[in-house]
Amino acid sequence: MTTAFDIAPLAAEHAGAAHGLTTSVGWGHRQEDWLLALSVGHGLGAFDADGTLRGVLMWFPYGARHASVGMVAVDPSLHRAGIGRALMERTIADAGDRTLLLISTEAGRRLYDALGFRVIGANAAHTGTGAPAGPSDGVVPASPDELPALTALDAAALGYARGALMTALAEAGEIAVLRKDGQVTGFAICRRFGKGHVIGPVVARRTDQARRLTAHWLGRRIGEIVRIDVPAEHAELASWLVAQGLPRGGESPIMVRGEAPTPAGVERRYALVSEAMG
Repeated sequence: MTTAFDIAPLAAEHAGAAHGLTTSVGWGHRQEDWLLALSVGHGLGAFDADGTLRGVLMWFPYGARHASVGMVAVDPSLHRAGIGRALMERTIADAGDRTLLLISTEAGRRLYDALGFRVIGANAAHTGTGAPAGPSDGVVPASPDELPALTALDAAALGYARGALMTALAEAGEIAVLRKDGQVTGFAICRRFGKGHVIGPVVARRTDQARRLTAHWLGRRIGEIVRIDVPAEHAELASWLVAQGLPRGGESPIMVRGEAPTPAGVERRYALVSEAMG
């Protein structure tokens, strides 16, 4: 099927149309979720001759060497029209020499393979209802002046810095931290997303710390929908979440194009911000 379309940047004024498109393919994103993404990332849209938005993609630059790609959606009536490939090829060109990370859908896997991505892991969403989830001793609210320390922990856990994203998340959500000898050793952010809340990122040195940070937020979202995206490498945390009533969804491959980043410290990322933002 051949369809004429133009690839052009998305801006905040396109948030309503982007929300409508992703709602049509079954996503739970609110328009506010789109506005947050557009405030920290670069959006691309595929527009038809009438100016109607037919496809979307977001990519999030993290410095000059890394970026995350996600929120790829195409009008269901135009699958196999080349829109997804065109959006990805434009993103690869715009990103330059950056390593690109993404979480693939089953439908997108063949395209990403063809574009030079390879699998380095897997992710799955745990979704359920907030409830008391055991001890969260030592977990306290972060203070505003701790944001630089949190950003440094996030960078150590990932191997690249996400300063602008961390600032936006601090404004959009709430942050809980663990401290030792006055220094932050782990944190978890909780914010509104879709019909409920999302917990992430969660950064800690050990699984027991990640559990305590997560338990803190589950106990404060009693009866509300909660989502947390946990890479497969953290099977112990995933099993604990299942026991708390947050079943694990199907796993999706984490893929990279370029050299995969490596953590720079003892901290690890136990939960993602989102599938798109990493």
